[in-house]
Amino acid sequence: MMLGMKTVLLLLAILAVAMGPARGLRCHVCSSSTNCKQPQTCPASSRYCRTMTTVEPLSGNLVRKECAESCRTDNSQQGQVSSGVQSTQCCQDDLCNEQLHGSASARTLLSGATLGLLLALGLLAIVAPSL
Repeated sequence: MMLGMKTVLLLLAILAVAMGPARGLRCHVCSSSTNCKQPQTCPASSRYCRTMTTVEPLSGNLVRKECAESCRTDNSQQGQVSSGVQSTQCCQDDLCNEQLHGSASARTLLSGATLGLLLALGLLAIVAPSL
């Protein structure tokens, strides 16, 4: 039984080293009438990069990019050309809010931490029967 506990502790230590230090999500954070790009590291509480585009036919469109704790994609207003109409795009990868509209997908790729956790669980599944 003691050998099994040592194996589990070793796997947890390997997982901690593989994941490395936690770092925040990186998003473009800016506001402009064009597709601005200013990468910044977000606060730890931010899980999304958000891009909001407001249609202003007379003064030009306003693009605002930011870090966000929560986000809801809203494409229902695209194609309308009335003043003040807003479209919101959300994504969860580093610097994923670089492009405007449909280019900023809401897909989530496996992060290093997720990949490390899956690797550790896979190793544990292989070793566990012998514990």
